This record gives sequence, structure tokens and C-alpha cells, in this order.
Amino acid sequence: MNRKLERKLIIIGSAWQMLSGLLTMFIYGSYIKSQSNGIQETQFAQMKAVESLFGSLYSFAVTFGLFFVALGLLNLYLARNFKDDKVEVKLSFWFILLGVASYFFMDFLSTVLFLSGGILALAKNKTISKLHSQIEQTN
Repeated sequence: MNRKLERKLIIIGSAWQMLSGLLTMFIYGSYIKSQSNGIQETQFAQMKAVESLFGSLYSFAVTFGLFFVALGLLNLYLARNFKDDKVEVKLSFWFILLGVASYFFMDFLSTVLFLSGGILALAKNKTISKLHSQIEQTN
């Protein structure tokens, strides 16, 4: 039994994660950086505090985006190694866990894609294991 549909869903989800991470790093990070340049405070201490705050926000945005890019690359690798006619329990649960985590990050597209891929993979695992047991019984 092939896993073409699960692979496609996971590859699309991985591409979306990488795109989302790159947009977060470059677009949102640049926006935060430009907002810090527009601050005109009268006192030097206040200006330094605001610059420090925006610098921290910029670092967080870039780190968050890099995390998404790394997750996307990892999932792309895992999707390529999804084997046909083999029970893949750990990968299925990984994709379901990733879908639930995406829900908490408010990334609903990734939630739908990864949960669908993981649940389909679990359903096919059951069918694959039944097919293997039937083949073993006939031999």
C-alpha cells in the first residue's frame, strides 16, 4: 500500500513551515527593526531601553522563524523516508504531535496538513499490518 497522499500532505506542510519561517525572519524581523529606528525619545536612557526591547523582539522573531525553517527541513526529510508497505508508527505520531503543536502556534494550515497526514498514516498502518498478517498466515 503506497503512502503517496501522506507524503504529499507532509511535503506541502513542510514547505508551508519553511515559507512561514522565512517570512517571519525577513519580513516581520525587518518590520520590527524598522520600527526601532523610528523611535525618537527625548531622553537617552529611554531611547536605549526601547532599542533594547526592539532588539530582543527582533532576536525572538528571527529565532522563531529559524525554528520553523528547521522543522520544515526535518519534516521534508522524514516525508521522503516514509516507506511504502511498512508500518510507520513513530512517524505517524510525530506528525500528529506536530499538528497539535501547530494548533497552539495558531498555524492552522500546518495543523490540518500534519494531522491529516498523521491520521491517514495511522489508518494505513492498520491496513498494512493486517495485510502482512494475512500473507504470513498463507505461508
